[in-house]
Amino acid sequence: MNAFRAYSLLSTINTCRLIRRNLPSNSNTSTLRVIADRVGVKRRSRRFLRNYILANGLLFGGGSLYYFCYLTTKQKRQIKVSFEGLQRALRSFRIGFLIAVDYKYHFWTIPDTSPEYDSKLKECHTRAAERIAQGCIENGGLYVKMGQGMVSADHILPREYTDGLRLLQDRALRRQRNEVSQLIDEEFGCEVSDLFSYLSPEPIAAASLAEVYEGRLKSTDERVAVKLQYIDLQDRFTGDMLTIRMILYAIGRIFPKFEFSWMIDSVKSNLERELDFKLEGENAEQCYAQLSPHLKYIYVPKVFWEYTTKRVLVMEYIDGIKISDTKKLQEANLPLNEVDTKLVEAMAFQIFHSGFVHADPHPGNVYVRKDPNTPTESNVQIVLLDHGLYVTIGPKDREALCQLWKAIILKDEAKIKQYSLALGVQAKDYLTFAAVLSMRPIHRPIHDMAISPGVWDRMSPDEQRAARAQGKVRFPSEKEFLNMNSQQKMAIRKDFATIFSDIEDSILRTLYDMPRSLLMILRNLNQIRSTIRDHGNLIDRHTIMARSAILGARKYETPQRLIKDRIYARLELFMFDLILFKDRTERWFKFKFLKFLVIFGYMSKETEKLVEQFQ
Repeated sequence: MNAFRAYSLLSTINTCRLIRRNLPSNSNTSTLRVIADRVGVKRRSRRFLRNYILANGLLFGGGSLYYFCYLTTKQKRQIKVSFEGLQRALRSFRIGFLIAVDYKYHFWTIPDTSPEYDSKLKECHTRAAERIAQGCIENGGLYVKMGQGMVSADHILPREYTDGLRLLQDRALRRQRNEVSQLIDEEFGCEVSDLFSYLSPEPIAAASLAEVYEGRLKSTDERVAVKLQYIDLQDRFTGDMLTIRMILYAIGRIFPKFEFSWMIDSVKSNLERELDFKLEGENAEQCYAQLSPHLKYIYVPKVFWEYTTKRVLVMEYIDGIKISDTKKLQEANLPLNEVDTKLVEAMAFQIFHSGFVHADPHPGNVYVRKDPNTPTESNVQIVLLDHGLYVTIGPKDREALCQLWKAIILKDEAKIKQYSLALGVQAKDYLTFAAVLSMRPIHRPIHDMAISPGVWDRMSPDEQRAARAQGKVRFPSEKEFLNMNSQQKMAIRKDFATIFSDIEDSILRTLYDMPRSLLMILRNLNQIRSTIRDHGNLIDRHTIMARSAILGARKYETPQRLIKDRIYARLELFMFDLILFKDRTERWFKFKFLKFLVIFGYMSKETEKLVEQFQ
C-alpha cells in the first residue's frame, strides 16, 4: 500500500514538472488555475449528475409505489390510456404525412390530362388506403369505426379506398384478460355469476366498439344477448377525437378540395351516442313502436332494463341469419327478393314517414328469420339490431325530402330547385343534390355547360355552333361512353376538365350545405344499395323508395275531404305508378342490353361492374 502511494505521488510530481517545462515561466500560475478550475467543474458536473439520477430514481420509485399500491384498477387504466394515446397520435400523424408526401411527389409534374394520370392516381389511392387500414388496425377502437365509416361512403370515395378499407369491417379490438369481469364489477358492483347463470367464454359477435356474448339470466333463466363495451373506449375518446380532428384539419390545409374537418363535430356527436347503451335501448324501443303498427314483418329484440347501463346492454337473444349470408337464406327457403323488398320498405318508411331513421343498417345489423307467429308461406321477418346510431328528420325537412323525391320522378326542375333550397343547398347545386340523393343519373347533365345527346341532336347546326361558341359541349350517351377506348376517354377528360372540376366542387359544397341528418341518410341508402347489389339486384329499390316518398308527400298536402279530391288523389297515384313503371322498364331494357354486349364480348367485365353500380 505504501509503495502504491509513493508511486502515485511521484507520478503527480513528474506530471507537474512536465507541464512547467513546456510552458513559459510567467504563465505557470495561470495555467495551474485553469486546470484547477476544470477539475472543479468536472466535480460539480459529476455531483449534479449524481443528484439528478438520485432525484429521478426517487421520483420514479415513489411514483411506481403510488401506482401499484394506492391507485384503483380504473385509475391505472386511465394513466395507461393517456400514454397509449400519445403513441396513437404520433402513428396517425406519421401515416398522414406519408400519404400527403406520396400524393404531392407523384403529381408534382403530372397534369390531370396526362395519359398516366389515372394509373398513377389509382396507385396512390391504393397505397393510401393500405396505410390508413394498417393504422386503424394498430390504433383500434374509434379509428376502426372511422375506417368502417369510410367504407360505407363508396358513393363519394374512390373505389381503391373502399376496397382497401373493407377488411376493417371484420376487425375488432382484442379484449384483455379479465376485462369482462372488471367491466361488470365497475357497472354493477358484483360478479358475473351474480347476474348470469351462463355467459359464453368467447363472444358470438364483435365490432369496433363492443362484443356480444350469449348468456342466461340467473333470475329468470331467459336466453339473452349481452353487449359489452370495450372497457377503455370512453377513456380514450377525447384524445382520439382530438387527434382525428387535427389530422382532418391538416389534410384540408394540404389538399383544399378535401377539407372535411367540418364533419368531425357530427362524427363526434354520433360516436358519443353510440357509446351510450342506455340511449341505444331507448332507440330500439322507439323504432319498434313506430314500425310495428305499419310493418308487421319488422321485429326488434326486447331490452332488459334492469341489466342495462351506459356500457352494458342486455337484450333478447335472436336466432336468425345475417342478411349478407345468401347461401343460408336460400337454404332456409327465405326468398331474397322478398327479403330485399321488406328491408327497403322499412328504411323508406323511416325516412319519409316516421323521421326516426336507423343510420347503420349494414349486413351485421340486419337478421332474417321466419316469423314464429305467422305460419304462412310469406313469413319473412326482418330483425333490426344495433340501434346505437339514429338520426331524426324534422317534419319540415321530411316534407321537403318527400316533395323533392316526387319532383325527381316527375323531372320537374322548378320543384327540384325549390325543395333543394328548402333543405339548405345552394341554388347552383340543386341538380347535384338531386343526383347525390337518388344515387342515380337524373334526367339531364347536372352542369349547365354540358348538353345531353338528345337535346344536342335536336338542335340545328346554327344552334350547335352558337352553343360551342359559349363553351358548351355535347355530353356522350351511356352507350357511346361505354364503347370508348382509353384514348377517347382521355380526350373527353380534356374537353370536360373544367366541367368535371366544377362538378367536384359542387358535390363538396352540397355535402357541406345539406343538413347533417341527410349525410346519415345517404349512409343508410348506400348500405341498403350494397346489400341489394350483393343479392343480385333482384328488386327495383328506386321504385319502392319513390312510391313511399309520394305517399309521404300526400300527408303534407291538402286533406282530401271531398269525394272528388280523393278520386284525384287516386288518379295522381295511378299516374305516378305508370311513370315509375315506364322508368323501371327503360332501365331494365338498358341493363339487359348492356349485359348482352358484355356476354358477346363487345364490352369488358369492368364495364359491367360500372353499370351495376347504378342499379
